[in-house]
Amino acid sequence: MADSAEIAASIEIETLQGQRMTVPDAVRQALDYCNSGWLDISGFICERILAADPGNAHALLIQGISAYKNREPARALPILAEALRREPGSADILYHLGQVLLLCGHLDRAGLAFQCAIEGRSDYAEAMAGLAEVRRAKGDTDGAYELLRRSVALKGNYSPSYIAYSLMRFDRSLPPGTEGGWNRRREALRDRPCLTMASLGSYGRFAQTVNEYVAMRLYAEKYGMEFLTPDWVGHAFFSLDDPRLDPSVLPQFQGWLRQRKDFAHGFDGEVADPFRDRDLFLGGSPVNPMLKERQADILSWLTPRPCWSRFLEPPVEALRRRGRTLVAVHIRQTDWWNQDYTPLSLYLDWLDGLWPTLEDPVLFVATDEPSVVPAFARFNPTTPADFPVRWEGLEYLQDFHAMTRADILAISTGSFAATAAALNPSPRLLLHPAEGNRGLVPFQAWR
Repeated sequence: MADSAEIAASIEIETLQGQRMTVPDAVRQALDYCNSGWLDISGFICERILAADPGNAHALLIQGISAYKNREPARALPILAEALRREPGSADILYHLGQVLLLCGHLDRAGLAFQCAIEGRSDYAEAMAGLAEVRRAKGDTDGAYELLRRSVALKGNYSPSYIAYSLMRFDRSLPPGTEGGWNRRREALRDRPCLTMASLGSYGRFAQTVNEYVAMRLYAEKYGMEFLTPDWVGHAFFSLDDPRLDPSVLPQFQGWLRQRKDFAHGFDGEVADPFRDRDLFLGGSPVNPMLKERQADILSWLTPRPCWSRFLEPPVEALRRRGRTLVAVHIRQTDWWNQDYTPLSLYLDWLDGLWPTLEDPVLFVATDEPSVVPAFARFNPTTPADFPVRWEGLEYLQDFHAMTRADILAISTGSFAATAAALNPSPRLLLHPAEGNRGLVPFQAWR
């Protein structure tokens, strides 16, 4: 007798008008719409699948995810519970069920779901982050911290782990007696509409979220609105005081691709009906927010808090003691999405020509792959390992700050070093890879 998967594979259904496909293809289509933010369409396709194949656990899982992304965790709960009944022990279903239980305030049940997901998949970084949130909500900050540390070690690009771990590192890094900590907020002005971004910091890493923040704040100011933010790494690091967004607010995922287009249109031009009193999910800034005419304002916003100077200034001072001209290079080698890394030879050839022209130069190498450092040996490079103070868990911010103070900065692909270049107040020279990695060419960090 054919099993249920074979039966489902032989069934064709109409998912959208004029589109017929097998059930497995329909499941993939529903997932694509869910990931693209078209949650209503994804849910509709799942209903079509379940009408033909009522026990399809994959369709139930996607339907449940679409429901809680659409700010309906209570509706998602029985859907995911049924998915788990259909496919007991599924780590993915257990993880998403844990997320929904957490959103609904059922801490013990959420913790059990996350723990079972980890037992089924020992390297499930996302489930570790969920369990850490449960532990923290129950007052076990040390247990939460250890889980987040493990989660980040397993999957450093998983943003919820990264932001939660970083915020706990900030808390643990505060000098004794620091009044108010880092989370200083002003009251929102109630005489105007507002924009919020509940997802800020949770989708993308440091530089991406900094660019999202700048874009949203400029947009809000342009149209006379307040901008409310959750706790995020940029708020902890920079001297910001934005009004606080209630942490119980869920991100707005529905139709985010259209939101991106409309946001960019309103940012670059003038629109009569801008977003207002809305939560926006942009999935990364759709514009370059570093506007030359607002450079002074943006630099004033993105100034590190004085309480972090003890981690940031000693490395820069140590570099300056080694030479008069600070040259920094950023080498990215491990996590670019298309693996099209700039060859080291471009930086080495450029340095060979530059070095004799500089007055007492010192080289700082920031990289995600320490094994590249020996290639720069003839320039006697300094790395974060040489810093007189180490900011445990937040070393990337020491790299970032050092690049914002370099006289000459050559960056690699990606937003991390490009954002550092923009926040460097007085660089002599900025370079980035030319198209096709044909060489290093000067660029302007502000548009």
